[in-house]
Amino acid sequence: MKRINIGFLFPLLALVILVYALSQPMFVAPPLGKLLDPFVGAVQNEDERRLGAKELTIPVHQLKAPVQVYFDERKVPHIHAQNTEDLYFAQGYITAFFRLWQMDFGSYAAAGRLSEIFSKKEFLEYDRTQRRLGIAEAAKHSLELIEANPETSTAVNAYTKGVNAYIQQLHYRDLPLEYKLLGYEPEPWTNLKSALIMKNIANKMSGYEEDLYMSKMILALGEDRFNQLFPEYYAQSTPVMNISRPQNVPAAAVKTPSYLNYAFLSANSVITESAWNPRLGSNSWAVSGKKTKSGFPILANDPHLNLSLPNVWMEMQLTAPGMNVYGVSMPGTPAVIIGFNENIAWGITNGADDVKDWYKLKISPDYKKYELDSNWSDLQVRREAIRRRGLPVFYDTVYSSVHGPIVYNKSFPGKDSDMVDMALRWELHRPSNEFLTFIQLNKAAGYEDYKNAIRHFQCPLQNFTFASKDNNIAINHQGSMPVKWPGQGRFILDGTSRTHLYTRYIPADSLPQLLNPACNYVQSANQRPTYGNYAYYYNGHYSETRANRIEQLLSTTQQLDISYMEKIQLDNVNAFAVEALPLLLSKVKSSELNAAQQQQLASLKTWNGSYEYGSTTAKLYDLWWWNTRNFTWDEFRNYRFYVRPPEDEVLLKLIRTDPGNTFFDKQGTVRKEDAADIITDAFIAAAMDVDKARKEGKIQWSDFHKVNLIHLTNLPAFSKMGIPAAGQQEVPNAVSRNWGPSWRMIVELGDRPRAYGILPGGQSGNAAGRYYDNFVDDWNKGRYYPLTFFMTVQEAEKQATSTWKLINR
Repeated sequence: MKRINIGFLFPLLALVILVYALSQPMFVAPPLGKLLDPFVGAVQNEDERRLGAKELTIPVHQLKAPVQVYFDERKVPHIHAQNTEDLYFAQGYITAFFRLWQMDFGSYAAAGRLSEIFSKKEFLEYDRTQRRLGIAEAAKHSLELIEANPETSTAVNAYTKGVNAYIQQLHYRDLPLEYKLLGYEPEPWTNLKSALIMKNIANKMSGYEEDLYMSKMILALGEDRFNQLFPEYYAQSTPVMNISRPQNVPAAAVKTPSYLNYAFLSANSVITESAWNPRLGSNSWAVSGKKTKSGFPILANDPHLNLSLPNVWMEMQLTAPGMNVYGVSMPGTPAVIIGFNENIAWGITNGADDVKDWYKLKISPDYKKYELDSNWSDLQVRREAIRRRGLPVFYDTVYSSVHGPIVYNKSFPGKDSDMVDMALRWELHRPSNEFLTFIQLNKAAGYEDYKNAIRHFQCPLQNFTFASKDNNIAINHQGSMPVKWPGQGRFILDGTSRTHLYTRYIPADSLPQLLNPACNYVQSANQRPTYGNYAYYYNGHYSETRANRIEQLLSTTQQLDISYMEKIQLDNVNAFAVEALPLLLSKVKSSELNAAQQQQLASLKTWNGSYEYGSTTAKLYDLWWWNTRNFTWDEFRNYRFYVRPPEDEVLLKLIRTDPGNTFFDKQGTVRKEDAADIITDAFIAAAMDVDKARKEGKIQWSDFHKVNLIHLTNLPAFSKMGIPAAGQQEVPNAVSRNWGPSWRMIVELGDRPRAYGILPGGQSGNAAGRYYDNFVDDWNKGRYYPLTFFMTVQEAEKQATSTWKLINR
């Protein structure tokens, strides 16, 4: 009889024992053994047989008719349904297949529930802040509107059923890898989760708030100097509604509010810089067929958001009777958010308006009442139960006034004591139904349909860009814009006076908007929406540089085509640098430079302001201007509440018109510097830093400029880090360290749409799969993919690389 060699059994037995031991949860760590198990663990996430199958039939519940899903070679799903209810069901199912963990995690983050996943103390603070900001409450109130509307109720209900149909089919081996790593499982999807996703995007896009900082600045500087250094308008502005330029743009000087003084505010606190990125924005423009080679309109859009893996967007086509739309959706919500159909195309940029106002309250010592118009009103109280992983439930008490929630109080003071007992009034809190905007846009046939669709969009304020194949182009600054007095909302408001509560909103017909202008194009890049002669006051944090460059490129060229639109989206020229450089060169004292520095200065004289991948000059200018700014505004660092200096346009004007201004006199030096001294010192420091970097092998812009696509868990293994790239935050190709063009799209409308696009990521959320980040390199190199828009089912059947069929069991 043949003897059995049992030697191989020992390593196998050891593996079995190890897997069993590690499969038992230790404290709150994930069961590592299950993760390593080759039959159900992480390796199973590499199984993409379903995506690779030529044909696949998937049994589900609750469909009225079968749904066909056609995948192209990039695994973009083209969903064809016989009715819209089945269409949204299939969208929910397919999105969950690709991105379940991402959308689920996003709903936890929005609701302030991360402590249920992570046990660290920092997440409890995050959850308390989210709850106190009222994002979950706002989602609940908006959901009442959403579910009361038949159109959005049908869509959201069907989407939720589709997500849950996918979840119900999952076994542990099929779970996205993040669930296994973090040791938890998906819970059923709900309509509220979809509402939370939408509200959290509104939170990220409407985070601008400098009320306290501006309040302290106007007290510290005085009215005249404050208006000089922090003006509402700039002469070089190219507003969204770029018509009827007034002869003399009003200075729009603000007055110090009568109630605002050091008794009203504490003058010694340190203001914490907001996590909101004021440069988060987008580019979008539409060009009439009168200005294109084809005679058809072209629309381009590239929203600038945090660059993450998985990507914030998912590409798809949705087709049902009365609707055939292509674009990107937001995982967790129904419909296409940015895209096109056979008749129209639309894009979105952030309006950048201030929609968050803080009110300083007077509250009774027992925290039961607050003063309003010399009367005492009851504070509203809400109890929040925050579940924590491996720890007892934490109960938090949230107080609210007629103004809104009191985010910080004595039990949760935050990082700035001056924000304690202030109430937040935020347009996000008002119930709204943004889902209806996108559902109606998806099937819009022309301008009137577009206008009717966007009127439902309230927060955050956005610039909607539009084009239709009948050659209409338009742009609308859309959302809730309160009627305010000049300066209202720019500073902390007095919560004891009802007169500080605005009650009216700018009528829809009076919101900034533009239809078919004589120049034959419209454009938005987060600049101020109007000139200073607009009938209503508003404020925000606007960016002019990208808009100025796009305006230059659109206005000086005729016979535009898709190729030229790509060049604009990928343009790396900083319009501000082009304007500033000649002035800096004229002011620098070259006699104070050594020979090497003279050569470096000479290289800047031929620089065209472009932050190209291989530029050997861009970093030198970047440091030069950075130093000039820091050396000039060094006095500001004396303020304990200092957050940011005046805008660059203010400094450039000061150099040009008032070079002897006292701000140019550096602190701690014997001599009295002027603008030329500051500029010269700044250049010498920049030249030394560049020389040092070159000795370390850093020569071109891409050696300094690296892009990080970070996974939502911050795990390096799931991220792509340190990618050398072109671009810069102030150029149209606004690629920065961890944010930038999250989706590039160009659409030419006509007999059939011609479209190109790309996103930095992939279709799948599976970090172990081939479709997770397969677009990244092409995105970084400025390449575009043709967007395969199937006009008919027959086209889809002929061109699809694989097909799924969803049927009832």
